[in-house]
Amino acid sequence: MNKRAYGVNTIVSTIIFFAILVLIVLIAEQKPLRVDLTQTRSFSLSGQTRNILNEIDKPIAVKVFISATGPGAQNKDKIKDLLDTYCYNNKNIKYEFVDPDSQPEITRRYDVKTYGTIVLEGYDKKQVVQTADEENITNALLKLNRKEQKKIYFLTGHDERSLSGDARDSFSNARSALEKNFYAIAEFNLLQQEDVPADAATVIIAGPRKKIPEREQGIIKNYLARGGKVMLMLDPLTETGMKGFLEGYGIEISQDVVVDRLSRLFGASERVPVVMEYGPHKITDNFAQPTFYPDARSVVPLAKPPQGIEVQVLASTSPNAWAERNLEMLKEGKATFDKDKDLPGPVPLVVLAAIAGQKKPAVAGQEGENSPQGKDGILVVAGNSLFASNSYFNQYGNGDFFLNTISFLADEANLITIERPTANKPMLLTSTQATTIFWIVLIIVPLSVLISGIAVYRVRRSQR
Repeated sequence: MNKRAYGVNTIVSTIIFFAILVLIVLIAEQKPLRVDLTQTRSFSLSGQTRNILNEIDKPIAVKVFISATGPGAQNKDKIKDLLDTYCYNNKNIKYEFVDPDSQPEITRRYDVKTYGTIVLEGYDKKQVVQTADEENITNALLKLNRKEQKKIYFLTGHDERSLSGDARDSFSNARSALEKNFYAIAEFNLLQQEDVPADAATVIIAGPRKKIPEREQGIIKNYLARGGKVMLMLDPLTETGMKGFLEGYGIEISQDVVVDRLSRLFGASERVPVVMEYGPHKITDNFAQPTFYPDARSVVPLAKPPQGIEVQVLASTSPNAWAERNLEMLKEGKATFDKDKDLPGPVPLVVLAAIAGQKKPAVAGQEGENSPQGKDGILVVAGNSLFASNSYFNQYGNGDFFLNTISFLADEANLITIERPTANKPMLLTSTQATTIFWIVLIIVPLSVLISGIAVYRVRRSQR
């Protein structure tokens, strides 16, 4: 009887055990858990892609036209892994593989000419991708979901940075990156126009090297007062006539060049200050990548900004840097910090001024005081333009910082990126931390071991 009960108990336990396993498998299929433990997050989507996926609320059908045995067949598993990651982050995305050789009717319907083509359909639109990588697929998803294409305008006429060509100081990489984020890019010249274009989502003034006339400054002021968004990048040692303009927004610029000895740790010149600390703002939330600003000037918030203006620092140097104002010594390579003349670090390099929107004027039959307030204008000022040039755009976090700023100004919060961690991220120590580690590792620990060894030796010798 006991044997029978034992046997029945064993069978029941086995059934329960396998039932639990089946239940776990079913749950895992319905709600799979993916964990990427790689340091560089190689098997995860970027923060920008995840932000865009969060906005997709309608089905997206993805068809991958790839042969089972022909060209590109070896990439099928890689593409599948990538698309599985998209599906994991948003259940509205479904994909299927189509073999052009065995399913020619579908291939003709989608007018596919080459193996490896990916077609995405959704929101009554269609996008075609030729290269199966995250950048192109995310860009296609963004175009499907985007209701309108916002326009970014670059001011010209004052020897600003060029948007074309491969020159090291041009903005062609920045332009390409903006276009991949589905912005339309255009230029405008206030010598030929009476106002900022009405469809401008953001205006960028990239490193003017000539004076901006007061008439044009007035147009920009009016644009900001109407809720416009402007990013102004001013290089040092150039006279643009914008000093008074900026003081009206609670920002001071001086004739100086920022010197940062910390940059030598990255193999850069001391005239290429590095930023590791960022002010609290939507642009810089969780942003930890260093950014570099070659030949930068200080951009300092005034102690008392004008009424209705709120200024905050977005990026500043370490305390070891300073703004050198003895330009002759700087040219000779003999710059040293002078506490009576120079600006000590941390030196602000990028600041943001929020301009409170003006009340709409009273209209007949309405109360002016109760009229809705206009949009807040935003002015971002950087003491350098080269940080977003071809030479530096793809270095560390420079490109992401620039794109985050433009996305914020254009009211595209879903495009603000949290950068991927890199395997080469350096650890920067203050002089106090470095001294502490030196004493602990090279002095205290070895000395402790030596003293302990001598003590043990003497105790054992006395016991003999």
